[in-house]
Amino acid sequence: MARGHLILEHAIEQLTVGHQYRRDLGDLDELVDSIQRLGLLHPVTVTSNYVLISGNRRLAALRKLGRTSVAIWVVPDVSDKLTTVLAIQDENTLQKALTPIEQAELYAELKALYAEDAARRDAATRFGSATRDEHLTDRRQELDGAAESAAPQAAHGRPTSGEARTQAARAVTGRDSRSQLEQVVELQKIAADDTEDPIVRQTAAEALLELNEDGKVNGRYLRVKLAQHTAALTALAENPNTSEAVRSAAHAGLDALAREQHPKAAMKEGVLALNRVAEMQKAEQAAQSQIGWADADPFLRQKHEVRKLVDLLRREHGWWERFDPAVIGEYATEEQWELLSSAVAGPTGFLEDADNARPHPSGAAESE
Repeated sequence: MARGHLILEHAIEQLTVGHQYRRDLGDLDELVDSIQRLGLLHPVTVTSNYVLISGNRRLAALRKLGRTSVAIWVVPDVSDKLTTVLAIQDENTLQKALTPIEQAELYAELKALYAEDAARRDAATRFGSATRDEHLTDRRQELDGAAESAAPQAAHGRPTSGEARTQAARAVTGRDSRSQLEQVVELQKIAADDTEDPIVRQTAAEALLELNEDGKVNGRYLRVKLAQHTAALTALAENPNTSEAVRSAAHAGLDALAREQHPKAAMKEGVLALNRVAEMQKAEQAAQSQIGWADADPFLRQKHEVRKLVDLLRREHGWWERFDPAVIGEYATEEQWELLSSAVAGPTGFLEDADNARPHPSGAAESE
């Protein structure tokens, strides 16, 4: 027998809708017509605190008809957040299907809640507590499927992070669709990340709009990740503050991406290229911290000043070989030319003053 009780008349304005994973209510005209002709066949479902579990579309249709009250089915013991989300999901599977983005949002919520629930149960077990929410356990088993289809459990029956993802995916879609749902979640993060390249963010936003129409995720995910890798390699290749070796490696990575025809192969090549550049930068930083500083007396500030200048020059050494002087001379603005001139003239005077201050060998002094 179903748990709960029916209230035939309850003020709609006294119900709390709360967070709903489905924001697209769809066309309500057919539902409105059905309520007009037959009345409300199924009451909306709420918690004991009158928070809506299911029936958002029915409430919207009733409001469209100008109704102020509704029949409600009150479900007891639906207070903890995970059980509420599971109840919302269970009801939604019987109604209008969630869009891919709505599925991803519900999946992310469930994944976090499953992990939190596992951590609580883990702590309770370690500290000797035998208290468990049997209703919550039953609801998880119902939504995750039969025991033989459940994900393998970790030691002592506690889900790992991977199992939490599997449980959440099964709860949302009825199958282990975690890879696809994780891709949608990542696309949402990229589209909302202010530090991301603007073109990449726009590409992610467009991909989300498109996949919400036809549900096709993987191809668009690969397209966005490829754009992300391309933007990262381009930034490294064009950054004047990186070494020539790093810029060359980034250019080589971009060339490799351009040669790949299949998006999956191109994305893999992009990951490899970025890893190579990262290792190269790591090695350079390690060498930078070692090379040349052994001769610096830690108690002599002047020695440190020399090493700082040498390290600065090493990073940009050979810049005059990387640019075409004819192009610079023809296209530089007056302001740019003035900066370039001072950047060359200033060091020349600096070098002359430094040379005059250098200690000369005794033989050279006598010959003068």
